[in-house]
Amino acid sequence: MDAGALGLSVIVDALVEVVIGRTPPRRRYRRPHEHERRTVGDASNVSSDCGGAPEAVSGYGSPRPLGYEVVYVVHGPDDARAAELRRALADIGDSVVVAGDGSGAWSAHVHTTDPGGAVDRGIAAGDVRGVRISCFGLAEFAGAVSFEAHDGAALSVGRDILALVAGDGAADLYVQEGATVVRCDEAIDSSVLHRAIVGMKHREVLVLPNGALSAQELVAVGAAARADGKDVVMLPCSAMVQGLAALAVHDAARAAVDDAFTMSEAAAGTRWGSLRIAQERSLTWVGTCEPGDCIGLAGQEVVIVAARPLDAGCRLLDQLLATGGELVTVLVGAQASDGFGDRLAEYVSGAHPGVDVVVYTGGQPGDLVQFGVE
Repeated sequence: MDAGALGLSVIVDALVEVVIGRTPPRRRYRRPHEHERRTVGDASNVSSDCGGAPEAVSGYGSPRPLGYEVVYVVHGPDDARAAELRRALADIGDSVVVAGDGSGAWSAHVHTTDPGGAVDRGIAAGDVRGVRISCFGLAEFAGAVSFEAHDGAALSVGRDILALVAGDGAADLYVQEGATVVRCDEAIDSSVLHRAIVGMKHREVLVLPNGALSAQELVAVGAAARADGKDVVMLPCSAMVQGLAALAVHDAARAAVDDAFTMSEAAAGTRWGSLRIAQERSLTWVGTCEPGDCIGLAGQEVVIVAARPLDAGCRLLDQLLATGGELVTVLVGAQASDGFGDRLAEYVSGAHPGVDVVVYTGGQPGDLVQFGVE
């Protein structure tokens, strides 16, 4: 009996009780006692994707047994032995199905807390093949284990913000906004981020990757961290200026999913660009750049090539503000000349009146400057 059929049975039972005054008897699904489990054999050599999960999840309440879905094919039994198998499986579980294919093979399915007993009953009926055992509640069990794995101390309630940041000034900005910083002034391995996530105090962790790792690496890190008991969300931030915009709307009082959505929306709504010095001759969408040229990128695409950084910066700002904007954030890198950020701010004030500009010393080693337009 599956969940839908069980619900229908409850409704019909209620109707019967109202009409005739008594509830029809039905078999109750129960967990076998220990002595019963020992009599049905050992299924330790049966392949299972449960990984030897224990029998109960211990969390904040009382222990609750884990359930299993057992599926296999039995070859050889006749109709009578198939009926016996169906009754035997019904004794230890529910959602029982034993169906023949007309050629002597019978597919068996049961939900039970005794997967070994379910397999043994199939072996008693015939030649069992294709055994598959799936564990219900395994993710909850993994979460419970992770609580015990932190030196026996439960993780405190709350949420951590973890950011990949380059530059001393940028790191200070993120720390002031309440984020924990992982420095990426040089290329880092994804294992560094994974260790940082697992080491966070709280179970919930929102990550601002800021373009330091590829999407594939972030997916792998997120999966590994969740397996270690962390509720981690990778926010779609491709640059530090987007991460700052996301941090500006962070609210720890909100539910994690709402906070992640709001921060993601702020990051996605921030158009960003950057200036870099070309290190070699290369062909771009807007022409050839020579070593020493300043290239302007809107997102990840080269849209400006100029001999002077100030010219490239002004032209890039014009493009980023072409579709509007109320605030420009300028994050000045370590290689920029003195006063470079101020000159860019003066240009915005003159060419785009009504647009506010804030200039920060980021100190990032790669970009001369990062722009964020909100």
